[in-house]
Amino acid sequence: MGSFINENVIRFVFEVPGIVLAQFAVVSVMAIKMLKETFDGISPRYEKVARTLGYTELEAFFFITLPAAKRGILGAALLSWARALGEFGATIMLAGTMRFKTETLPVAIYLNLAAGNLGGVATLSIILLLVSCTTQMVVRKLLYRGFAP
Repeated sequence: MGSFINENVIRFVFEVPGIVLAQFAVVSVMAIKMLKETFDGISPRYEKVARTLGYTELEAFFFITLPAAKRGILGAALLSWARALGEFGATIMLAGTMRFKTETLPVAIYLNLAAGNLGGVATLSIILLLVSCTTQMVVRKLLYRGFAP
């Protein structure tokens, strides 16, 4: 079935959609877990009160629950993006290592290391480190604003 999809519907192997699929498969587990914890932390009592005030279930979700979960949703999105940015294993297995076609930052580090370009490896590693640290600081500021560290 995989070869049928790859040949007739959309190409994943050695293509950009393969990068997206690989990163989605790896990151979705973490995002779902974070979103579950976020929504579990919201009391269902708020939705029940909204229902007694005339809101439908859908309106209660969109006007009560979703705004209450916005920090958790934003945090899950940012952390998932940062995790996907550093994904190497699944990407290299599905999309391969083709320079300028399926090259992500971790794949570029790998290719430069294989070619012996240590300057490029150091530069790309520092870029990846800076992006990761910046993302972590932004998430911490957004999620833990007003709480003691």
